[in-house]
Amino acid sequence: MKGFIDCHCHISATDFDNDLNAALPLIEKYKDRLLAIGEVGLDFTPRFVSSDAGKDEQRTVLIKQAEIAKRLDLPLNVHSRSAGRPTIHLLKEQGVEKALLHAFDGKPSVAMEGVKAGYFFSIPPSIVRSEQKQKLVKQLPLENMCLETDSPALGPEKQVRNEPRNITVCAEFISKVKGIPLERVMEVTTQNALRLFPKLQACFRL
Repeated sequence: MKGFIDCHCHISATDFDNDLNAALPLIEKYKDRLLAIGEVGLDFTPRFVSSDAGKDEQRTVLIKQAEIAKRLDLPLNVHSRSAGRPTIHLLKEQGVEKALLHAFDGKPSVAMEGVKAGYFFSIPPSIVRSEQKQKLVKQLPLENMCLETDSPALGPEKQVRNEPRNITVCAEFISKVKGIPLERVMEVTTQNALRLFPKLQACFRL
């Protein structure tokens, strides 16, 4: 079975660091079967971090996670909150070349900095009710987009359980916003995912 090492949860950066260190032997053991390192990222929402020291602790952990991904030649699956620009800047500073920014909540102008670095952005079904996501899709090149559902969250209807089948909602909305055929959206975003996660090719052959 191939998969992710998921380092994402709401605990202190210190506990996060301890958990990461504890996971390293497992990462090494199964490194040939991993698709990516994620979710990782920065959460600078005021309710979660209230000081510069807390932000610096998070940056330290993310740098360690980026180093692991680079060493194993794996992409990072990144979910940051209220920290779009700091996250992209950190990834670029650390020389991260392969990254998927999931549920990106920053401005399109900030996302374009990620595009220049070669990063991908995944679009969820919540785009139908998110003005921020709609603005993002208008500016992002299709060649830098992937589709996601993030089930059971981020569905087309707020507080309604999301389902994997709703991934078609993303494709249809992008097709409408971009004014391009739905088939083109499906083809390009699939190829984007395979470029970012090349080990998926083996999964499709099973």
